[in-house]
Amino acid sequence: MRDISELKPYEVFKNFQIISSIPHGSGNTKKISDYCVERAKKLNYKYVQDQADNVIIYVDGTQGYENAKPVALQGHIDMVCDKTDGCAIDMQNDPLQLLCDEEYIFANNTTLGGDDGVAIAYMLTLMEDKTISHPPLELIFTADEEIGMIGARAIDVKNLHTNRLINIDSEVEGILTVSCAGGVRAVCSVPFTTEKATGTAFAFTIAGLKGGHSGTEINKGRVNANKLTGRMLNYIYQETEFKICSISGGKKYNAIPKEAVATVCVESSNQEEFIAAAKKFITMIKNEKIVNEPDLHISVEPCRLSEKCMDHHSTHTVLFTLLQIPDGVQTMSPDIANMVQTSLNMGIMETKADHIAMSFLLRSNAAAGKQAIIQKLKSFIEYLNGNIEFMSDYPAWEYRADSKLRDIMVKVYSELYGEEPVVTAIHAGLECGILAGKITNMDAVSFGPNIYHAHTPEEKMEIASVERCWEYLKAVLKKLKE
Repeated sequence: MRDISELKPYEVFKNFQIISSIPHGSGNTKKISDYCVERAKKLNYKYVQDQADNVIIYVDGTQGYENAKPVALQGHIDMVCDKTDGCAIDMQNDPLQLLCDEEYIFANNTTLGGDDGVAIAYMLTLMEDKTISHPPLELIFTADEEIGMIGARAIDVKNLHTNRLINIDSEVEGILTVSCAGGVRAVCSVPFTTEKATGTAFAFTIAGLKGGHSGTEINKGRVNANKLTGRMLNYIYQETEFKICSISGGKKYNAIPKEAVATVCVESSNQEEFIAAAKKFITMIKNEKIVNEPDLHISVEPCRLSEKCMDHHSTHTVLFTLLQIPDGVQTMSPDIANMVQTSLNMGIMETKADHIAMSFLLRSNAAAGKQAIIQKLKSFIEYLNGNIEFMSDYPAWEYRADSKLRDIMVKVYSELYGEEPVVTAIHAGLECGILAGKITNMDAVSFGPNIYHAHTPEEKMEIASVERCWEYLKAVLKKLKE
């Protein structure tokens, strides 16, 4: 193992080590927020600290840059706290135990907090080092990004004096992110009526699917267990009648469901056709999905008959709903190749006493795209005499065809490394999306060093990448003299 004090850039890793000694998990950010304020006071910088633990620190431009347009740098002060089984560290109160080898810095049996401690370390170092050329800086330290971007939602942008923003919360070096999805959660319900259940009950179980992030992995061919359940039941219903007793699948609205369970009741006269149709579907779907979902498992077994089931009309309505309701990729970006622009994910479905409830996360990198999918889902649910409620709405950070900041950052990268960076968008939420909804005509770019396995105890950050990104950041700031 190497000594962390030997890592370059020295001051950046020194600040990262200090940050790591202060517990700063999401919801526990007061101490780290106060520490940033203490550093500002010690250096005689003006600052604003709000009740959400957000901090903005104002750093004057260096010689020759006094009258340049300010640029805001932004990162979040919270981290995801996770640890291995048996780890005795109390992440609410204890410091992280940092370790490093020849390539990576990591923590002993816990998450590292490189996401987004590296941004905080960069900004604290910029506050201290008077030899770095830069325009006036507005350093934004936001709280509780990992639990819903709470800090970014609460921050008062009247305390900012620029629309130029560099976000340091990306995790792949050489990629400049210039757009992110906005989103809204939708909770839907479709009513049904019940009757006494008769016949034999069967339980379908779908398991072994990959699942994944409903934004960044929505275009990877991952099968949604809820939608697959709908397709399966509709297929069998074409062969023989049955009635739905219950149906459920998925645990999080923002995750592609990996598992689902449905129970149905079948009259004795239809059981032979029912079992034959179920087996036929299972064979067919396994052949179809074997490449993308090699571990898919579908079983059908007799089970205990419940007291009630949906009547025929309601069963038909629910089957129609699950088969036809929109899900997955809706449109691709016209600006960035192979980039999803608009999507939605049915993350949760469950049977209630008199309705089937479904929770979706709708995403789009364009405001018009989000509105279009809202209208589509709303009209579908209302057609079925159901109810729909939208919540947790946040705006997209839309792609700018004309971005001076992006052009400068691409040029500087090319000059430093002899090749252009990848300019792309992310089909997930970033704080830039929240800030874009507050800052008029925001011109922003997100970048960062290589961080692997973020949010897990296996998290590690590439040491050489931290240094390269530091040199890149300094070179970009030097160019921002206008």
